[in-house]
Amino acid sequence: MRTYQKILFLTLIGWMLSFFSVSLYADELKVCGQNVQNFFYSLDRGRTLNNGIPISNYNDVEGRTAKLNAITDALSPYRADIYAFNEVECCAEVLELLAQSMSTKTGKNYQPVADGLSYDLNDPENASGAIKSGFIYNTATIELVGENVSTAVGYTWVYPYQMRMQTFKSKASGESFTLSMNHFKASTSENVEDDINKRIANAAALLKGLAEAKDRDILIMGDLNAEMDEESMQMLVRAGYEEQLLKYNIQPVYSHCWEPNNTLIDHVMANETMAQQVTVAKCLHIANPCSTGSKYYSYSDHDPYLVTLDLKHIDVPTYSFAKATAVKGGGQYLIAAPLNNELHIAKPVPSNKDYSYLYTQQVMEDDGVITLEDMTNAFTFEDTGDGKYYIKDSNGRYAYQTLKSGNTYYTTVAATTDKNTAHKYTAALQGDGTFKILSQTGYYLYGTLYNDTPEFTMTNWSTLKDGQYLPWLYEYTTIPAGFNTIEISQPITPRKVMENGRIYIITPNGKRYTIQGLEIK
Repeated sequence: MRTYQKILFLTLIGWMLSFFSVSLYADELKVCGQNVQNFFYSLDRGRTLNNGIPISNYNDVEGRTAKLNAITDALSPYRADIYAFNEVECCAEVLELLAQSMSTKTGKNYQPVADGLSYDLNDPENASGAIKSGFIYNTATIELVGENVSTAVGYTWVYPYQMRMQTFKSKASGESFTLSMNHFKASTSENVEDDINKRIANAAALLKGLAEAKDRDILIMGDLNAEMDEESMQMLVRAGYEEQLLKYNIQPVYSHCWEPNNTLIDHVMANETMAQQVTVAKCLHIANPCSTGSKYYSYSDHDPYLVTLDLKHIDVPTYSFAKATAVKGGGQYLIAAPLNNELHIAKPVPSNKDYSYLYTQQVMEDDGVITLEDMTNAFTFEDTGDGKYYIKDSNGRYAYQTLKSGNTYYTTVAATTDKNTAHKYTAALQGDGTFKILSQTGYYLYGTLYNDTPEFTMTNWSTLKDGQYLPWLYEYTTIPAGFNTIEISQPITPRKVMENGRIYIITPNGKRYTIQGLEIK
């Protein structure tokens, strides 16, 4: 082959590889987040937060422009499709400034995600309402799905505007994901425990609000003001969210500088399906004093972080629960009742509490089967060996009741990891297909409405009133609905039987095993 032919051939091969490489990553999206430390549109430096910190470090247009340029000069080279911010002023103008500046510096068309938020400029005590979280996005690559909403549904007493949620769709593929940008309570008070408890409340509010997400692929980002060993972060982990900055980087990883300490308190958390679409997650050490080496060249005490996504369709596993007619040791069950003309299942006691009424999730039944995407609300009935059961939730905690006085118990359900503290329960099938789940205390579980809120609670009444129900139980099964209980004859001595949608192995001595080989006692 002549030299010019070789050059032409190699050029063609290179062009083809480039083409296929571009095609392979055609739907690669970048998401960048940062706490920009009080970027305000307003110029009144005299107003301070209730902890004495000025709302901004400038009081004129020149100072605001300098802060704006510092932010967009640092972030624009990464050409993210979505930028998410903490600590921007709670008004529309501040995101508009960021979008305009980012557009100018990248040649792209960025627009803010409208949220309709504002705060009372004349209220000096309104510290948590002065700032918010917000988004800007590249309109050439991204479109919005639904509205920007508060992640913290019903929890506005701490940092009301700083937990925001928006679903975004890639124009290239049509695939969507939900981005939740959050700012948990900072450690600013003298009572450290109080701040930790407020972050726990933030996490509980976040998990509650995520149930309203428009897309099930969920990315949680933001200044969560907690390292991974704090309870608020462990609540997210137990709910199925994985930290991506730690996953993709060799520790130590830091995002925040409070001299002389570096800490990772900004996080990127992805649920199972979202994690499969994250290809890169890293902190960009370009903003805070520990990264720049000088507070004079820093525009925030937090570094930004960048996430690269390869959006694609991910099949989500489902879990089926068939209506039970008996309880078996080791079985996993949904506790259900028809509340408020809807079918509701009990949820565990919140992980940040020791006791609670069992609040509920609304579900749908199809031909006697409830199908869910996770096992969060399933309770395991552990055989105690005397015809009774311990009831364990998905957090590994056992149910019991707290003694009030004498032989009287509180009607809330308490939760403990100590099996010695747990109570034993019987589960007796009733004629209408419900179960009387009776504790050793003489109290039993029932569903009801309290102030229009569906919940499960305990009572020692002899009879239930109108609108109060004994629960149905739905057992977890991998066998499709519609199978009858049948016995399968085998040419060997051990035999298989199918009972209520589950296959068991019975040995000649009468012992029963699951198909995985676990003995049922």
